[in-house]
Amino acid sequence: MICYNKEDIEDLKNHEGEYYMPSALFDTMQYKLVRLEVKWAYVACLNVMLKSPSFDKDGKAFIKDDHPQMIEVLKDLAHKKVDQEKMSGYIQELEEQGLLERNGRDVYLKKICNVF
Repeated sequence: MICYNKEDIEDLKNHEGEYYMPSALFDTMQYKLVRLEVKWAYVACLNVMLKSPSFDKDGKAFIKDDHPQMIEVLKDLAHKKVDQEKMSGYIQELEEQGLLERNGRDVYLKKICNVF
């Protein structure tokens, strides 16, 4: 799985708008079967990562699976009540869908890009 790295994070920090949303996540057949709430959870994780990333020794970006800001961003994006239990369920689904991987408490997001 190709994850975001320091260079990717720096590039994405310059996006326009309040939140960065990879269009391929919503527009391509590859992710058609992923539930909308789970896609919003990915976007929440990514935007928290853009604001306060941590990097491992290989330069890959990650966030902690219990980062409280993920819940706040997801509440704003999805316009629904979200708690840590729901967020944990979304993270599990993201992992099952191959959109993230965990190493202990560290969450690494799959880099989403358009494939032509």
